[in-house]
Amino acid sequence: MARLTQLRLPDEEFRVSVRGGDLTVARYGSPNGKPILAIHGITSSNRAWQSFAVSLVPHGFTLYAVDLRGRGRSNSLPAPFGMENHARDMVKVLDFLKFERIDVVGHSMGAFVAVALLGMNPERVNKTVLIDGGLRLALPPGFTVEMVLPVVLGPALARLQMSFSSKEDYRNYWRPQAAFIKGWSTAHDEYSDYDLVGTVPSLRPATNPIAVEQDSRDLFEQELIDKTLQNLTSEVLMLRAVRGLQNEENPLYPQGVLDLLLPKYPKVKVVTVEDTNHYDILLDQNGADRCAEIAFGVKS
Repeated sequence: MARLTQLRLPDEEFRVSVRGGDLTVARYGSPNGKPILAIHGITSSNRAWQSFAVSLVPHGFTLYAVDLRGRGRSNSLPAPFGMENHARDMVKVLDFLKFERIDVVGHSMGAFVAVALLGMNPERVNKTVLIDGGLRLALPPGFTVEMVLPVVLGPALARLQMSFSSKEDYRNYWRPQAAFIKGWSTAHDEYSDYDLVGTVPSLRPATNPIAVEQDSRDLFEQELIDKTLQNLTSEVLMLRAVRGLQNEENPLYPQGVLDLLLPKYPKVKVVTVEDTNHYDILLDQNGADRCAEIAFGVKS
């Protein structure tokens, strides 16, 4: 039976010393639960993991969800960005939390950070789960990264330049987006509200546009990602949405693209999560429940 998406605030928040300042980490669940490091997408925050926490915490898991450098309450951390630098930040988080090894799950760009962490510090990672991300994105024939980035980043960068008069104003920006076609909830209110910085009536999204621009290149041309996936010694699970960022029929990873990529990555197992788009695979409760069941064997 379908479940409504539920508001789930963190149980504790930490500030972890990294290069240039402090990185914010939110704990969802008991400090004694089985730990998972959760890494969000390119303009997101730790609040993207509320539904996943609802799925997993009752089964004895604990999510440690980061705000990546340049996002959320870590938005003042300086450049350089990029997957390798984010992975170094994740090692600092694990050291702070005193975890020698941990399961890692990443959504969208966070999945690329998870792969980078696995490639650079495999001794710190147990299971790796990628949610609609982590495999290098394909450039259309005849296109360069410079040609593709304005198309890919255009809507996100436009939003990051906008100002909003109130939290409700920003919620109203998000509600009609096709990615949220299954409905809006108090959890989505929290996701939207947390993303705002500044003061009324000049609120703005927290994400640093420079971080988005620098990080996006690694989604197409980061050799570490490719080499790590080619040289895996144990299985990595990728959960794939069937529709795209704006609920369009063409997903981020079309089957034809996977058919070309996966022979290079024999240890990557792809499972398609039906009736999901790039966002609601994690932000909708039913998508999160399904991901938790496939990845961690729990049934809500």
